[in-house]
Amino acid sequence: MRICMMSLMMDECPVEEIIATAKACNMEAIDWITLHGRKAAELKKLCDDAGLPIVAHTMVKWGFVNGEKNYFDEFKASLDDACTLGAKVLMLPPFARREQTSFADDRKRYAEYFARAFELSSRTDVTLTLESTGYGNSPITTADECLEIVHQVPGLKITFDQGNTATAEDPVEAYKKLREHVVHFHLKDWSVFDCEVPGSDKKRCGKFFRDATIGEGDMDIASFWAEVSPAESRLFVNPETRDYTGKRTHLETFRKVCDTLNSYPCGK
Repeated sequence: MRICMMSLMMDECPVEEIIATAKACNMEAIDWITLHGRKAAELKKLCDDAGLPIVAHTMVKWGFVNGEKNYFDEFKASLDDACTLGAKVLMLPPFARREQTSFADDRKRYAEYFARAFELSSRTDVTLTLESTGYGNSPITTADECLEIVHQVPGLKITFDQGNTATAEDPVEAYKKLREHVVHFHLKDWSVFDCEVPGSDKKRCGKFFRDATIGEGDMDIASFWAEVSPAESRLFVNPETRDYTGKRTHLETFRKVCDTLNSYPCGK
C-alpha cells in the first residue's frame, strides 16, 4: 500500500514534525490538508529537502459553504497553492452549505461550482477531485450522488473515502461503481452503535458512528482493500486516523496503523 501522510491528522504539530513522522513511518508521500499557516513554497522546500513527495493538497475553506461572494477566489488561491506544491491532486470537499435547503439543491450548486473549478484546473497539471463526505447533512456521500456530479463535469475525478461512504452504504459496492473515476484513497475506521453514545454522531444510515483508530473499530477495511486491484493499489492512500484515546504519540499511532494497513492484501 502506498501510504500518504494526511497532515491534518497530526493536529497542531509543527510541519517539521509532520514530515519527520511520515518519514519515520516509511510513508511514501504527503497530502497537505490546508497549509498549516505556512507558505506553499516553504512546504515544498521542506518536503523536497526531506525527499518526501507532495502528491495531494486538500483545500478546507468556507466561502462557498457560507455563501460568500468571493468563494471562487479561495479556489483560485488553492489551485495556485497546489501548483506551487507540485501536488497532482487537489481535493475540494463538498460539505453541506450553511443555508442548505435540500441535498438535491446542494448537489446542483456543487455541480456548478465543480464545473467552474474544473474548467480552471484543466489548464494546469493538477487533477481536481471531490470526495464523499460523511456528516449526517452531507449532500454527496453515496456512489450515485458522486456520479451525479461527475457525469455533469466530465473529467472530474474522485478521492474515494471508504469510511465516509460506509456512513450511507456498503463501501465495496460503492467502489465498484466509482473505480474508473478514483485517483486517490482515504481510509478510516469507526465504532458503530445502534443508539447514541458519548462522542458519536448519527449518520445517513441511521446508526451512530464514533471515530476509532484504524484497526481498532468496526470497519472491515481489509475486505474493502481486497476489492482494489493491484493496478489500483498503486494510487496513494491517506490513513485518516489518529489516537483517539490520548494515550499514544502520533509516531506510535502511525507506526501501528501503517503496519496494519500494509498487512492487507489487495485483490487479484
